[in-house]
Amino acid sequence: MKKRDIRALITGAGTGSSGNLMRALRTIKPMPYIVGLNDDRFVLKLSLADRNYVAPAPASAEFAKKLVDVIKRERINVVMPTDDTAVKILSDKRHRLAVELLLPRRSTIDRCQDKQALNVFLRRRGIPVPLTYEVKSLRDLDKVFARFSRAGLLWCRIRRGARSAGATPVATVEQARSWITQWRDLRGVKVSDFTLGEYLPGRHFVVQSVWRNGELLRVQSIEALSYFAAGNNPSGTFSLSCLAKTVSAPEAIDVALRAVRALEKRPSGAFFVELKETADRVPAITEINAGRFPSGVTALLAAGKDNMVEVFARAAVGDPIATVEMRGAPPEYYLVRDIDAVPRVFLANELLEGA
Repeated sequence: MKKRDIRALITGAGTGSSGNLMRALRTIKPMPYIVGLNDDRFVLKLSLADRNYVAPAPASAEFAKKLVDVIKRERINVVMPTDDTAVKILSDKRHRLAVELLLPRRSTIDRCQDKQALNVFLRRRGIPVPLTYEVKSLRDLDKVFARFSRAGLLWCRIRRGARSAGATPVATVEQARSWITQWRDLRGVKVSDFTLGEYLPGRHFVVQSVWRNGELLRVQSIEALSYFAAGNNPSGTFSLSCLAKTVSAPEAIDVALRAVRALEKRPSGAFFVELKETADRVPAITEINAGRFPSGVTALLAAGKDNMVEVFARAAVGDPIATVEMRGAPPEYYLVRDIDAVPRVFLANELLEGA
């Protein structure tokens, strides 16, 4: 059966995450036609797309109108958002778009974009997550700290948003109060938007999966090894890794897939699950980004013969997808990234070539 031509629309065109997706799409044969969309005309100048459109601000009603117009004008058959804001807009406006979106359900996206709601949902279903509580007011901090049975660090973060917004480890009530107060006073973040949870000291995994109508098409686990600006924040970690590798992590994959199946009986779309290991080496879910690929490690997911970005695009246009054995040990690929550098992927035995 002849494969369909892919005409893809990428939101956030010009950003690093859009570039990762576009480079992965460029490896497909025949090469897709790619359209970029961004409301920032300066960032849009960095886009790798074949054609680019300036859009209104995502928060405006005109943004959805622009989406409808570009999808119709360019005969788009695959839409790939690059951030949670775009995922939310596509989810809410899907009935207006003349293309079949490979997206999870609206309720799933809403739940995953609220980290605390997701934590409670998964915990009630026996899926490993760090014990986490809402901070309703600064006066409640003493009570929240007292609910944790063991002394030590807690993880303080904002329940919505990306890139570790407002996240830091805290050891005392005073540290938590000072951190939350600073974000409230300087950035206008509500105290009630913060949570306090168990600090997980173990390895950091990313599990990406692609589904269509309940069928698991591909899944891959990745371990983050080091982070951008790690020395510039108290935790030494960040959501964006500068060094990562593919790994065989069956326990992390099992936890991630259990979570996706708990969210939806017949999942469709991309699910990006982040996990940290507990002190007992149990992978626990810290968040799930439903409806998109991760901004940082997409190049790893497109490495080798199984390009997960191509799998997503083929599934979105309705092409048949051959399923593969999911649990075999993958080749050991390393991803190396830096600011102002194109991400590079290397096999382990290639790292010292030419050195």
